[in-house]
Amino acid sequence: MRLLACLPLLAALAACGGRSGPLREDPAAAERKAREALEGIERKISRGDLPKIQFEFDEAEITPESRPTLDLIAEVLARSERLKLFILAHTDSVGGEDYNLDLSERRAKAVKEFLVKKGLPPPTVRYRGYGFARPLADNSSEEGRAKNRRVEFRVTTRDWDAIY
Repeated sequence: MRLLACLPLLAALAACGGRSGPLREDPAAAERKAREALEGIERKISRGDLPKIQFEFDEAEITPESRPTLDLIAEVLARSERLKLFILAHTDSVGGEDYNLDLSERRAKAVKEFLVKKGLPPPTVRYRGYGFARPLADNSSEEGRAKNRRVEFRVTTRDWDAIY
């Protein structure tokens, strides 16, 4: 009789699955999902569905129109504590090489600072400015220069020392 009285309790415990707390996502799956989400954000930026990361002319100040895109990126990265973000900033070829290298570095740093203010731990975000060393398009037209003024994102779970 006692066994019959315990059956509802045993059934309830079995339904719980024996786990307590939230399920932990596989790190590789978390990285893949974040990478896919960031790629999706970058596709939306290139289609014009989301504002690209832009700055005030000749400055490292992020424009207000760019902030919702960065908010979305911060939200994606906050989903996993193992993810690390590498920010790559590029310029067009207007101006000197040293000037553009410095400008791209300051812009990449501004993006990192924005994301850190949104809650990303500083050690999980690194950045680098490339100036005009890695163009996507010909710098001889305004359209080409606009494509070259960009910020790119790479995500990983690997140790920084193993990568950069």
